[in-house]
Amino acid sequence: MKRQFKSFVAKVEMLKSEKASEDKNGLMPVILIGIAGEIPSKTVISGTVAQRMGIYEGSIYLFQANEIESDPLYGRQFNFMAISKELSAIETLQASDFVGKLRIIKVDSSEDFEEFVADTLQLENA
Repeated sequence: MKRQFKSFVAKVEMLKSEKASEDKNGLMPVILIGIAGEIPSKTVISGTVAQRMGIYEGSIYLFQANEIESDPLYGRQFNFMAISKELSAIETLQASDFVGKLRIIKVDSSEDFEEFVADTLQLENA
């Protein structure tokens, strides 16, 4: 069954990994770092897609994600959509209250496994 993630707050960061490489347009991938709400564990977006979405490194947005067809090489895949403009600090707190505590849903396997993030996660660390 395909999962939908109706709303979550995340910060956009440049993917810092030895495996990360530029896409065909020379842009590096970004990763969504969850702050609040239910988010899939796979949150890497190509640099070109992020640019087309109008999301930028270091900024915080409210997102939705829908699972799309699985890829034989990459496994379960998600289509992300920013459903807000860049959030200010107050808007981030309001959106976080609205969507609830951060819950990362492990999607590496065919079965969903909920992984809860400790209450000690602080917004300023995101």
